[in-house]
Amino acid sequence: MNSRRWRSMAALLPGRPRAPYLLQADRRAEVEKTLKVDGFSVASSEFGGVSSSQDASVLCGRALEYPDVYRGGWDGFFDLLCSEFQERPRRIVVNLLDSDRLARRDLSLFVNISWALLRATETVEAEGAGEWQLEFL
Repeated sequence: MNSRRWRSMAALLPGRPRAPYLLQADRRAEVEKTLKVDGFSVASSEFGGVSSSQDASVLCGRALEYPDVYRGGWDGFFDLLCSEFQERPRRIVVNLLDSDRLARRDLSLFVNISWALLRATETVEAEGAGEWQLEFL
């Protein structure tokens, strides 16, 4: 694991002072490069076709390499979250590709998912004592 402690995304992503960190598709490669240089691993998940919170939790679980037995749902997602990071401490960013399509199609679902992912980020930050980090873009 990278020995650096928790890093402010606002410092790494100028112009994005707080979550959710929404990026234009044409900036993703540049941002990914910056994050990798800073010691983050980067995973991506296609969010444009998400039609439920269940779908979103499954996609996020896959991006975080949850065990194959995980079938979705935020309760299960949070049950596994800290144990997964305790087993494999890491600093990871999950790119939610085409999430702008989801926001245009179903803003309420987009907001609900954003809140769940913000809670996940805060949980990892609190439980990991600054040694683990999880962010969603």
